Amino acid sequence: MLNISSNIIYLFNELDLLDRIDASARAGFRAVECQSPYDVPAAAFGRRAADAGLEVALINSLRGDADAGDKGLAIFADRIDEFRALTAESIDYAAGCGCPRLHLMTGTLAAGQTAAEADGVFLDNLAWAATRGREAGVRILLEPLNAIDNPGYYLTSAEKARNLMAALDHPNVYLQYDLYHGGMNGEDLEAAVTRHFDVIDHIQVAGVPGRHEPDTGGVDFGPAFALLEAKGYAGWIGAEYAPAGATLEGLGWAAVYGIGGAG
Repeated sequence: MLNISSNIIYLFNELDLLDRIDASARAGFRAVECQSPYDVPAAAFGRRAADAGLEVALINSLRGDADAGDKGLAIFADRIDEFRALTAESIDYAAGCGCPRLHLMTGTLAAGQTAAEADGVFLDNLAWAATRGREAGVRILLEPLNAIDNPGYYLTSAEKARNLMAALDHPNVYLQYDLYHGGMNGEDLEAAVTRHFDVIDHIQVAGVPGRHEPDTGGVDFGPAFALLEAKGYAGWIGAEYAPAGATLEGLGWAAVYGIGGAG
């Protein structure tokens, strides 16, 4: 049976962040993930999850100045020191809350900057982050984001991520494959899962388009889920979607995985 993680930036977001952990446990989830838990001390976040009987599956790295539009700093030659300071803080936070995975945000290309021009800086920074993460017991994950929702983002395809991973050849870098972003890109999801299964360490899902429940929109994730189950995927699938209504009311799609309790 596939393992579904509650993304608590999206789910149960009418509650305070730590209370969303407890709500996730009551609903039957066995793990949580969170893009930005940093307002809560790492030990407190990890302790709350442990007390609820949940794993912390994934967090995102600190992205820079969100108000200025930063979505990561890994591609900028003039911000390497800032990137490494924030990434070290992110890795330490992940280790401190017992989270084994960190999604490394890459960044949005600057005006006039091409992806090819950014490759060298990114690979140097990725090598540094992967080594620093390995020392702390934290895996570094790359997630392609679709260019429709994220214009100008450096990393927009799983194939690009795979090529970067091959170029670096570091044992502590993995692929985070979001079926939502793949769907928005128009990818053949089953072909992508098959192609990249050996490097996938985390998966996420949301309805395409709209980013609501996975059983909404025009993409049927059933075949991809069946393929993952047939291939013995043992990692987490993050429910990273904006509920169309109350979180519990939209969990019918996850009932087969034992999810949808009282919340």
